[in-house]
Amino acid sequence: MLNVKFDKGRSKEQLAFLQLTPRKRSNILRGAIRAVRRGSKERITKQSDLAGKTWQARANGKKKKMLTKLKRRMKVYYRPNDAGVFFNKPITGKIARAHQEGVSLDAGKPKGKAAQNKEGPATRNLARALISEGYKIPRGKGKGSKRPSIKWITNNLSINQAGFLLRELKGSSGKSTWKIDLPARSFLGQTVAEQKEQMNFILNKAMQVA
Repeated sequence: MLNVKFDKGRSKEQLAFLQLTPRKRSNILRGAIRAVRRGSKERITKQSDLAGKTWQARANGKKKKMLTKLKRRMKVYYRPNDAGVFFNKPITGKIARAHQEGVSLDAGKPKGKAAQNKEGPATRNLARALISEGYKIPRGKGKGSKRPSIKWITNNLSINQAGFLLRELKGSSGKSTWKIDLPARSFLGQTVAEQKEQMNFILNKAMQVA
């Protein structure tokens, strides 16, 4: 969750804001936080981070845009003294944070029912780890090889098969778990320029309605 807070200051503009009614302050912060959300959505559309750099590509090589579903699940709240961007479901917020900050995931360590049935389908984490290690499948007779999709791996390989292939690719036959890194793909927040623009917006609005 991203917060936008306005603390008491010494400038006449800041004092003008603080002297407004709670309703007027909420209305000003509503416009400010909507701008934050708009900028965050634009970064998803452009597939670029807060520094303006293009996100790291998918591990499976697909060109389909990432995190697009997060745009419509991004909500805002606003109150007299603070405002924020949040997601409508806790699980969505966790996914957003993992992509925003980057995270290391355990692969090859099944949980729940999968832990009891190693002949069950390969997990998505195992599939990602295989793809990350360069696992490929034949295109067809005499047509070379290609990277499989996560769906292909989970549909065609068991946990044991995927684990064995991953151990072979990593050259460590005794290892049963691996770490795979989900790269940071920041989109929430503001650049320094956007922060200055937002502050000017708030102060100018305060002086207009004071």
